[in-house]
Amino acid sequence: MGRQVAVIPLVRCEICQGKGVTPGIFHVLTCAGCNGAGLIDRATNQALSLEQMVQQLRVRLNRANRQVEQQREQLERAGLVPVTGPAADYQGNNKRGVNGAHLTGD
Repeated sequence: MGRQVAVIPLVRCEICQGKGVTPGIFHVLTCAGCNGAGLIDRATNQALSLEQMVQQLRVRLNRANRQVEQQREQLERAGLVPVTGPAADYQGNNKRGVNGAHLTGD
């Protein structure tokens, strides 16, 4: 499909402390040390090009999404899936009803 993107080890930019911006006299400036990304190449201590930074962030986001999905699957297999959405209002006891009873608002 496409070529595999090599993962470049990144570290926090020391100039902006990973924020991507530095304070100016009258306004905030984009950090010149990291091109506003907050991260630099660990090996060279240089900023990556914008194209490279987008690729690296995409690789890291995809990896994080896979980890979240794996953890969700493990919770489902163990029967420990937390209830979310409207169904969460009916779980447990919120102690908002009469004499500390559960109040669903229905």
